[in-house]
Amino acid sequence: VDHDPQLHPWALIATGAMGLAGYVVFRASNSQKDAFRKDPRSCSVQHLKVLEVTNVQTGRPSKLLISGWWGLARKINYTGDWCMGCAWSMATGCPVREGSLLTYFYPIYFAGL
Repeated sequence: VDHDPQLHPWALIATGAMGLAGYVVFRASNSQKDAFRKDPRSCSVQHLKVLEVTNVQTGRPSKLLISGWWGLARKINYTGDWCMGCAWSMATGCPVREGSLLTYFYPIYFAGL
């Protein structure tokens, strides 16, 4: 496939930075959640604040992280995932100029979730 999206070098740098930032947020937040689930008393996550809640449907107690990555947003890992998807799509060029939204399907679909 031979397609040059004709992006300015600064647009490429911004797109790469957005993808990298998305990857960092995605990996760091998921790693923090995984470490907390494995051992909440681990030195890497013991400093995190936790809210004790009860599941309304099941009545089971649960712990909700309210600091660290998970204190910034309820599903912060989705933010990183969406940023990566946008960066992948933006690397293909502008859909208005190119005439196709096909490469933007994933971030549009993901935003609708």
